[in-house]
Parts: sequence; structure tokens; C-alpha cells
Amino acid sequence: MIAAKLHHRARWPELLAVLGIAGVVALAGAAVARRLRSGARDIPEAHRTVKAGNGIVNSLIGHEFRFFGHRFHLLESARDTGDGTLRFDYSAPPRASVSAHVHHDQEESFEVVSGKLGVRVGGQEVLLIPGQSGVGPPGVPHAWWNPSDDEEVRFLVGIRPGLDVESMLETVLGLMRDGKTIGPLPRNPLQLAVLAREIGSWLVLTPVERVFFAPVVALAFAGSLLGYRARYPEYRGPDGQAAPVRHSRRNEDMPERKED
Repeated sequence: MIAAKLHHRARWPELLAVLGIAGVVALAGAAVARRLRSGARDIPEAHRTVKAGNGIVNSLIGHEFRFFGHRFHLLESARDTGDGTLRFDYSAPPRASVSAHVHHDQEESFEVVSGKLGVRVGGQEVLLIPGQSGVGPPGVPHAWWNPSDDEEVRFLVGIRPGLDVESMLETVLGLMRDGKTIGPLPRNPLQLAVLAREIGSWLVLTPVERVFFAPVVALAFAGSLLGYRARYPEYRGPDGQAAPVRHSRRNEDMPERKED
């Protein structure tokens, strides 16, 4: 790993603020949507898998997700790795970033394939080049960014344990194939809020982040009452073992993370 004096201060509140504003706006849309509903949520279609010989291959593996110039595809299912790691290949455009965040339980690892990747873990900043790697342990603030103005960065990512992330991606892919998304984002604001709340449950939020995130949580609560979930049996993996539905209260029970 090569130390580098990089300064990139994008913060999670920026993203959560956008989600919060979207949540407030979507509340009005949700009220209209509820009036148009027949009383039951749209039932997802059967999960699609690909048969190979006598077995079944998870259709999630190899599918490429794209959003705002980023793209990634899964290399190995958390169900197939001995330690429950979900592995994927990620490419980020110039100046792209994921700002500082803290995972409750998950370890996030990076290995650069091409380009350069700035990483900050626990306040220490490094610049990774091809062949080098870094790790963001659970409970430790970490962030990454592409410092280049004109070059894409490609790196391999591992999330451990990764089954929660994988099962949520199965839901996203299932909704996409059922025509219920715009790109990777659900068309229905209630479903979008439920998925956003699930992602938020993986993170330790600061008091400011909780304020920004509150409208999303409120909208997700309404969505849950109407039957929306972060994962559905219809979209589960080929082994028939969908990750259990959890509405985590860890952000309420754990000590607050102080702002940097």
C-alpha cells in the first residue's frame, strides 16, 4: 500500500439528504398510489434462474448493474464461498466516490485491477495501484474514490458476510426483470424506501444522518405495512435459502457514531 496525501471529503449525509428529500416528495405520491391500489401489493413473478446440465445457476452471477456511470457484476455468491464473502468486479468513472461510512458487521475489501483507487480507513489515507489491496473492517469509518480526472478505476470487492447484500440485489434484479424499475431503482417509492432502509440498517449512522434519513424510514414503515419487503421468496437464490427478512433496530440500540 502506498501512502498518499489525498483530500476527499464527500460525506454520507449528502446522499442521505437526497434520499430524505426524495422520501418527503414521495409521501404525496405514495398517498395517491395507495388510492389506486386494489389493497394487495404487486406480486413478484417467479425468480428466474438458468439451468446448466443437472444443476441450477444463480442468474444474479454475471449480471451487470449500472448506475450513474458506475458498473459492477458479481463474481461469486456468498452462498458458495466458505466464509460467506460476496465477491464482485466494480468499475467507477473518473472522480467517482463513496464517502465515509461505517458497517455494523460487514468487512469490505478492495483489490485494484486497473487505474488508481484512493481509500481512507480509520482516518488514514492511501492510494492503491494495480495489485494492491485494502480492507475496511466493521466498526471503522472507511471511504473510497477515484482520484483521476480522466481514467476509470476497476477493482475487485469482497463483502463479508455478504448474503444480505446478495439477497437485496436479487430483489433489485427481479424487479428489473419484471419491469418495475427505472434502471436499478424501483418505480414505486414505497419499494424504493424499503430497500433504502435495508441499506441504512447495515450502517452506523451519526445523529445528523439519522435526521436526514428519517423521512425514508417513515416511508419504508408505510411500505412494510402494505407488504413491501427488501427481499422476496420469489427472487431468492437457487438453493432455496433466501436471507431472512430483518427490520434491524441496531441503529436505535447501538451507541451513536460521532461525526468526524
